[in-house]
Amino acid sequence: MGLMKIGLTVFQRNELREAARPLMQRLSEEMEATAHMAIFDARELDIFLAEQIDYTGEVSFKPRYGATASPHCTALGKAIIANIDHDTAMQLLQKNGLPRVTSHTITQLPQIEAELVRISSQGYGLDLEESADGACCLGAPIRDWSGSAIAAISVSMPAGRFYRLAEPHLASLVKAAAAELSVAMGHRGSIPQSLAGQTQSHIHHTH
Repeated sequence: MGLMKIGLTVFQRNELREAARPLMQRLSEEMEATAHMAIFDARELDIFLAEQIDYTGEVSFKPRYGATASPHCTALGKAIIANIDHDTAMQLLQKNGLPRVTSHTITQLPQIEAELVRISSQGYGLDLEESADGACCLGAPIRDWSGSAIAAISVSMPAGRFYRLAEPHLASLVKAAAAELSVAMGHRGSIPQSLAGQTQSHIHHTH
């Protein structure tokens, strides 16, 4: 059974990468930005970079495939942990810690939790120079048949350019690509209430 699960996971990852590449290429060209995809490994409690498309003519972000996407300070990581069950999200944060990477990194758990509620509600997460000075990212979750996030897709660009653009427009493009990939992964319909409401209720209960 364990081997079968591993086999299915590998198959799903390959299928996801294959479906993602043309969409990421399109996103990169439309937004003149670098597109990234990270996959959530629920068994190892890890979020890792699985694909990257650089926009020609822009300073490239060197891809480090397999590198961990920090759950607390990357758009990819935030988009995923805001859309998995709360206990797993907290385990991920505990495992990785909340280290300060730049002067903009959020390192307090209550602030992170409040942001996760916002991300769950709006459907995308932001990294505003939190993981690298001078770079901003916007990411949205990719869901499977159960509605839980199995991966995320994002675009990144120099901060100066990001702040000049309309965030809702950027978000709509990234969310549309993520929704298309979610359908390819078997997702149908809306997010289960058990996922959407968990973080909100937890925060009201504990803070």
